[in-house]
Amino acid sequence: MKKGKEFRAEVAIVGGGVAGLAAAVAAARAGAGVCLVENNGFLGGIATAGLVGRFQEGPYVKGSPVILGLYREICQRLQGYDALRGELFDPESMKYVAFDLCEENGVKLLLHSKAYEADVQYGYVEGCYMATKQGSHKVRARVYVDATGDGTFSALAGARFKVGRQTDGLQQPMTLVFQLGNVETDRLKTADWEELSAKFRGEVKGLSSRSKIFYFEFTEGLLGFVMTHVAGLNPLDVEDLTRAEIESRRHVLQIQRFFRGNVPGCERCVIATSPVEIGIRESRRIVGDYILTREDVLGARKFEDSICCSTSWIDIHNPDGVGVLHELTIPDDWFEVPLRAVVVKGFDNLLVAGRCMSATHEAQGAIREIPTCIAVGQGAGVAAAIAARKRRVHARMVDVRVLQRELLDQGVNLRQ
Repeated sequence: MKKGKEFRAEVAIVGGGVAGLAAAVAAARAGAGVCLVENNGFLGGIATAGLVGRFQEGPYVKGSPVILGLYREICQRLQGYDALRGELFDPESMKYVAFDLCEENGVKLLLHSKAYEADVQYGYVEGCYMATKQGSHKVRARVYVDATGDGTFSALAGARFKVGRQTDGLQQPMTLVFQLGNVETDRLKTADWEELSAKFRGEVKGLSSRSKIFYFEFTEGLLGFVMTHVAGLNPLDVEDLTRAEIESRRHVLQIQRFFRGNVPGCERCVIATSPVEIGIRESRRIVGDYILTREDVLGARKFEDSICCSTSWIDIHNPDGVGVLHELTIPDDWFEVPLRAVVVKGFDNLLVAGRCMSATHEAQGAIREIPTCIAVGQGAGVAAAIAARKRRVHARMVDVRVLQRELLDQGVNLRQ
């Protein structure tokens, strides 16, 4: 592919999901010139492209929220768009919040740009090549943050990674979130959900590991559904991913037909919208200098090089397709994510943020939640900005005291 323009920045973020958005804004606020590369024509990742309009931040500690910083700011901005109701938010409004944050903080956006090659020299990333409608362009930066969700850029660079359960490599099922509109919500409240769930299980096969119908009421007449499960397929395999997209969209049609024929108030319901892409809970987990474990999460472990706190519970949808495992951390306590878990092992200037960070299969079930991804992204972004100030970048050698002081200045709760 013919090489075209070269863009320069101090920090390059590859992937504009919620983790990449947080990393970009945090790095810019820490004084770095930032470039954000995103494959879609908007930002937000699973929260927008996947229609996952729900914040699951975990329990409060002694009545106070644990995840602050950019996450709270995003919540406040969504409220300004009248787009946040409890833990539910409007994915469309999230796109505008993301653009607002980037524009206000001088983040250079390169949308419709897909990373396809990493230029690496002796453990040092020299550039990111991206495919665009104009051909190939390159971003050259001092520090890179992989926030692709699938750890794609790190894998292209040659980083080590793990996939799925330790026993068999199976990953959590994929889910296509969708919305049904034109629902008479007053009549919906008269439904006998136990009876309907039993009928649903009998008539609609292979869709969900949940024991009952599961939906959210976003607004009057609009319901959001997290019911489809596609298990046993590899989201990194193009043929498996294609099959998952086709199967899950057919599942949506089956669910709509069931609701039309059985649920009061849904006789004339329509498929209001389906996502740009199927939701992927788990794929690559990039190996960092430290691997966060289940014991770290459930034992509320603290780290000297902490970049964020969380109480997100371990949420694992069974890779075999039946059942959902929930495990909570110690009551009124929190776990922390260390800088070492976002520094990619074997690389001087590459970090990760979001669900592809360095964690075990079990721990990844906690850190993949949107609020925690935002918190990890903010920590990784500030670390990248500080590392970029040095003549010779070594992300793992960032002064932790300087890093934590900047995070505190940005409103992050480190609970120290």
